[in-house]
Order: sequence, then C-alpha cells, then structure tokens
Amino acid sequence: MRDSLIIPAGFFLLGLVIGSFLNMLIFRLPRSDYSPLKPRRSVCPVCNHELSWKDNIPLLSFVFLMGKCRYCKKAISPRYFIVELLTSASFLANSVLFRPSLAAMASLIVSGLILVSFIDLEHLLIPDSGIVVIGIGALGWSILTDSFPRVLLEAALVFGVMLVFFLVANRFRSDSFGFGDVELLGVLAVATGVIGTLFTVMIGSIVALGVYVTAMKLQGKKVSRETRIPFGPFLALAGYITLLLLPAIRSLYGL
Repeated sequence: MRDSLIIPAGFFLLGLVIGSFLNMLIFRLPRSDYSPLKPRRSVCPVCNHELSWKDNIPLLSFVFLMGKCRYCKKAISPRYFIVELLTSASFLANSVLFRPSLAAMASLIVSGLILVSFIDLEHLLIPDSGIVVIGIGALGWSILTDSFPRVLLEAALVFGVMLVFFLVANRFRSDSFGFGDVELLGVLAVATGVIGTLFTVMIGSIVALGVYVTAMKLQGKKVSRETRIPFGPFLALAGYITLLLLPAIRSLYGL
C-alpha cells in the first residue's frame, strides 16, 4: 500500500515545486527586463522586498501569511496559490491516471498550459516558451502512445487550417483571433491529433462562451463583439480535458 503511494506523492511534490517556478515565469516572462541568463531572488511585486525561503514555500507560505506580504502587509495575488494548487493537483491526477512515463509527458504539457494560460489572462499574449514546453511534452506523449510520426501530419493539417482561419478572421476584424492560439492548437494536436483538436475547440468554445456571457450578465454589461477575451486559457483547459479523455474519444471513433 505504501509503495503504491510513492509515485503519486512524488508527482504531487514535484508539482508544488514546478508550480512555484511557473509563478516566477508568469510574473517575469512578459516583462522586458527578464533574462534567464541573469537569475535573481524573488521579490514582493508591491514593495520590491527580497523574499526569504520561508516566504516561498508552495501553498503553505500563502496560507500562513494569510495572503499578505510579510514586509509591506499588502495583499498577495491569489494567482500564486491557484497556480501551485493547479499544478500539484494535475500532476497528482496524471500519476494516478497514467503510467509514470505518460504521466511525466502529461505533466510537461500541463506545465506549459498553465504558463500560457495565466500570462494570456493578464497580458493577452501566449509566450513562445510555453508553446515549446507543450510541444516537447506532446511529442513525448505521441512517441509513447505509438502515434508518432503519423500524428505530425495531423498536427500540420491542424496548424494549416487554423492559420487560414486566423488570416480570414483577422481580415474581417483585427485581433479577432490571436496567432498564439494557432500555435497552441498546433502543438496540442501533436498529442491529440485531428479528432482531439476538434474536441478541444468545441469544449473550449462552449466554456468560453458560457463564462463570457455569465461575466457580462453579472457586470450588467451587454454582450459585445468588440470585447477582446483571452481564448488561450479555455483552449488549455479543453486541451487537458481532451488529453484525459483521449482513449475514450479514439475508441468512440474506432481509432
């Protein structure tokens, strides 16, 4: 019994560490002064005070500090807690649902998805570094599931179709669909194929529409075609759901 818990526990702890690292990247990557060649200690984004190790314990520091900076007492964004919780929980789920090698690739994909989602939410952009991480995980997934290299053709097809959609959509209305979304669907297709991409787009669109309409209603605003919303997080969520359901989806279509 104890031996069967070692791998899930290991993935959960790794998820905590990776989640903390992702928080650093989410904050620093969109800022022009960030360089991976010049690492520096974490600081409070409000007072700029350098943080100690006890301020950076995943999940626990946020709870013990009651969501406030130890030094300036200003509120810490709940994003830090949410990212660490999502990362560790998804790593744990992957370790339970898949064999270790597949769980590792799924966790790599999830790390990239979380990275691009939270940056897109705040800055309306999808960083190339997140796309690369997802692509590496998706490539490993396709190799381990024996869908490589055939799935590369499917991914190329998905990318081509989405590129055409991107060009046509932006021809009629500028910034209606971001190129980062095209890249995101393209690399996800390396793991999920064409069928998986269709489910990703369908699930992502339904969830995005529901969230958008609900948010507009709660704010007392009218639904407008001019409002820009980050679509990346919805594609990321849908892509992960599709990845989890991929065996059932493929068996449904006899693939």
